[in-house]
Amino acid sequence: MTSVAALLFEMRTALQFKDGNAALLVVRNLRSFDWSSSAARTPLRALTALSSTPDRTGNSFHIKLDFHPEAELAITGDLAEFYLLDVEKIGEVPPNYSNTNRAYIYQKLPSWTSACNLLQTSSLH
Repeated sequence: MTSVAALLFEMRTALQFKDGNAALLVVRNLRSFDWSSSAARTPLRALTALSSTPDRTGNSFHIKLDFHPEAELAITGDLAEFYLLDVEKIGEVPPNYSNTNRAYIYQKLPSWTSACNLLQTSSLH
């Protein structure tokens, strides 16, 4: 059986990408997926990726992502694909997460059903 992890990122505040407002990371033939974060209940908020450490060793791809506040994701698989996207109709800035209307917040974020244009791709096989 083949396992796949697909992660959708909001990229409007990304420092390394001047184009695109979303990104998709796909890791195929998934071997491990480890998420850790604070167990404390908090209001709805964005997790900001502070660093990413990708590594290719032999036939294995590994990436570790550190987020603020206090979260970490580590993924290992056989190959990875990265897609930089321009999602239509989400605006120039991320939503205000203190808004209590979650439907409003969600419509201002990329989603799996968002219409988008593909700007760049890269892959590690």
